Amino acid sequence: MSGKVQSARTQFARWHGDRFRAFRFAALVLAATLWSFSSPAQETPRLETHVLGIGNCPVWNPQSLEICRNSLEKVVTALAPRIDAGPDHMHLLINEGASAAALKRKATELSNRLGPEDRLIIYANLPLGKDDTDTDPATDQSGYVLELWAGKKPETAAQAISEGTWISASAFAAMIHTIPAAEVVLILDTNNSHAVNVHLLDGHSVDFKDRPEALVSSSGSGQVANYSADRTISLFAKHLALALLETDGSLLDVITAAVKGTRQSSIPICVVLKETAAKDPPDTPDCNQVPEIQDPDELLSRIMLIPVAESQVN
Repeated sequence: MSGKVQSARTQFARWHGDRFRAFRFAALVLAATLWSFSSPAQETPRLETHVLGIGNCPVWNPQSLEICRNSLEKVVTALAPRIDAGPDHMHLLINEGASAAALKRKATELSNRLGPEDRLIIYANLPLGKDDTDTDPATDQSGYVLELWAGKKPETAAQAISEGTWISASAFAAMIHTIPAAEVVLILDTNNSHAVNVHLLDGHSVDFKDRPEALVSSSGSGQVANYSADRTISLFAKHLALALLETDGSLLDVITAAVKGTRQSSIPICVVLKETAAKDPPDTPDCNQVPEIQDPDELLSRIMLIPVAESQVN
């Protein structure tokens, strides 16, 4: 009897050991399978971010040329360390350097240099004028033009476009889509900023259909883009730079803080403007400024910034 018992015990131990080894093997296979699914996401390369800054204060406008320079430099100086962008990733066109020809050359350079591993953030601080002779009913973008650098004011917007001095909003949208970056964020700090919107970008004949794009406008439709109370910087640029210096989280968190600061600061500025200005004509823009965010792809919330404490921002 003892021999049979011993044999039975031995067979049970072997059976139990085989089950344990089979279970352990299955667990290893499952772990390897799960790792293989999660590994590609972890290995996705981090996008290199480039910044294109455009700043132009026309010589015929009453404000100083330094306002646009100051606005642009404050924003990009605060932005660069938050996105780990060195000097070779910063592309700045300011006043005399922000001509239509210079912008076209820079767009060509970026179209040859950037690719699917790059992100492009554009900050543009310049007037957006209107050409009433140009109407596009399909896009409802009637004659808006980017007023780039010129030695003297063109007689008409149509003439400026035909001579290559200014660029239409539609041509600017096409220019952005010649740059094959994986993601694009356009921050437009100007009057009439509603004229360039995601519908113009998405609906243009030149388009990257699946590319995530976001647009931030410094003011809403019918609103003015104010200067700061001391008139040394655009109001939105002031609060965007401040938010970049103080706000952690995503680019959406930073821009949301800038929107809030701009909206609140515009209230007392608007009160003073209304007190000192003559009776406003019916078509005068609203000086209460509320920036707008158009982000259908939820791109801004996915762009995480380097924490302020780690970015060495002074």
